[in-house]
Amino acid sequence: DPIVVVIGHVDHGKTTLLDFIRKTRVAAKEKGGITQHLGAYEVKTNHGAIVFLDTPGHEAFSLMRARGIRVADIAILVIAADDGIMPQTIEAIKRSKEAGIQLIVALNKMDKATPGQVEVVKRQLAQHDLAPEEWGGQTVCMPISAKLGTGVDEMLEVVALQAQLLDLKANLSLPAQGYVLESKIEKGRGPVATVICHHGILKVGDYFSAGTTWGKVSSLVNSRGERLQQSHPSMPVQISGFSELPQAGDFFQVTTQEAAKKGALTPRARPDMGAYTKKEGETDLSVIVKADNASSREALLNALSKVKSDHRRCSVLYSGVGDISESDVMLATDTGSLIYGFHVKIESNALPLIQKKGVIIKMFDIIYKLLEDVEHILESGKPIKMISKKIGEALVLKVFDIKNLGIVAGAQVKSGRFIRDGKVIIFRGKNKVGEGTIKGLQRDRKSVKEVHTGFECAFLVDGFDTWEPDDRVECYQEVPE
Repeated sequence: DPIVVVIGHVDHGKTTLLDFIRKTRVAAKEKGGITQHLGAYEVKTNHGAIVFLDTPGHEAFSLMRARGIRVADIAILVIAADDGIMPQTIEAIKRSKEAGIQLIVALNKMDKATPGQVEVVKRQLAQHDLAPEEWGGQTVCMPISAKLGTGVDEMLEVVALQAQLLDLKANLSLPAQGYVLESKIEKGRGPVATVICHHGILKVGDYFSAGTTWGKVSSLVNSRGERLQQSHPSMPVQISGFSELPQAGDFFQVTTQEAAKKGALTPRARPDMGAYTKKEGETDLSVIVKADNASSREALLNALSKVKSDHRRCSVLYSGVGDISESDVMLATDTGSLIYGFHVKIESNALPLIQKKGVIIKMFDIIYKLLEDVEHILESGKPIKMISKKIGEALVLKVFDIKNLGIVAGAQVKSGRFIRDGKVIIFRGKNKVGEGTIKGLQRDRKSVKEVHTGFECAFLVDGFDTWEPDDRVECYQEVPE
């Protein structure tokens, strides 16, 4: 069966198209309008079974998108005919060309588009070396409306024909091998992963290795949730029985028990927490990230690495898959980190510790919102730039030498005000003769915080004491810019 990936710009109708084909409503349930997880669906059509990979359209999920394309045989590039080629459309074209995948263009929203708009899209396609067949090029362009379902059957027929032309063959005699599409920890089943095999028949009881993990297939579940004893190539199945969580994109292969254990590299250990104590003066926002599956985690880490402000950045101390645990809370306490949960819950035994230690935990279902929150925190920690503002001027009338205190200037405030701890600059005629800070300020022999226009006062300045009558004194205060 051909494996098909639906790609294109956000909001151009990828999910609506997959929904129409699947006849199930997924679009309405999606949070934030993006398909959060890379899943795969086997669709029975009049033209045989076609496996559709469900790939997200948000920039943060480009890692998964790249993987989705790498595993597929044919890509359907969805372009909204009334909107044209957008940045993500160009990225999708680039990735599929890199992977050497057959592209079929689905011109969507034909119920809304004008003939002029359709011509513009075809011209844009030609500029990206995808000249339509009707213009003498090689690219199949199918006009469809995913919402109304018009043209979708014809498009599936073209997919089936293209698959025949590609002459896709799988070798059933080889041990099963393929890719991990998605992985997560499921309650009661431990680490599970969606796998699509390109060759061989995968059976319950097979030993396998995948990236740095290995295991024995304890159950196989297809895209409709039915338990199987074995699965054929290009059939998406969820497998349980992993020693630990594999990464999305890991190469999966069936081997002997010994080879599986040997083939898997040393398991990824939890990081050494001793290395993570915060250094003095560090202003970076330190975070711990927990996501519900490996590809969400990777997409989040990728997105967070791009979030920064002028004066500080976000540094991810630890990231993992699964619910927020007691050890995550302890790590946050020891390192002064924030915990971000994406599509996860908090384990009940961690709750008392959270309250006791006062750890801040933020939970999100939508990646944009999580990134916005991080940006907001980075911005709010901005150091305030202070500037010196002139707030008053005075004229020295008399100079006193007070025992045990020092030289004190008696002056009258001519404008504004003078404050204790204010910075002063002293002028004699037109020349600056010194500067310092007011350490003591008195009015009517009483210590005061400030003295206003018209009043007489006496002040002791740290940094200057060679006063003379008629010296002009300017007072400055540090204020936020």
